Amino acid sequence: MNNQELEDLIADFFEVKQAILQLNFILSLIQAEIVRLSAEENNQEEIDELVQASFIITQLILQLTSILLLIQAEIARLSTENAA
Repeated sequence: MNNQELEDLIADFFEVKQAILQLNFILSLIQAEIVRLSAEENNQEEIDELVQASFIITQLILQLTSILLLIQAEIARLSTENAA
């Protein structure tokens, strides 16, 4: 494999990592809003919607983490091939 493929994978790695960080930030905002609304009461429908959104974002983070691990494994494999 060539160095360009390895560089592309490294770029992909950082893009996926950035997406995970952004989703974590969004998740923290949603969680803060859930806490705020819970303190106010009478917002159960909105809280339920935010809980559902947080669940979906958590699932996305888990999927992106799996992709990140696959990219890391491929980077390691290509690095070993290039070193040999």
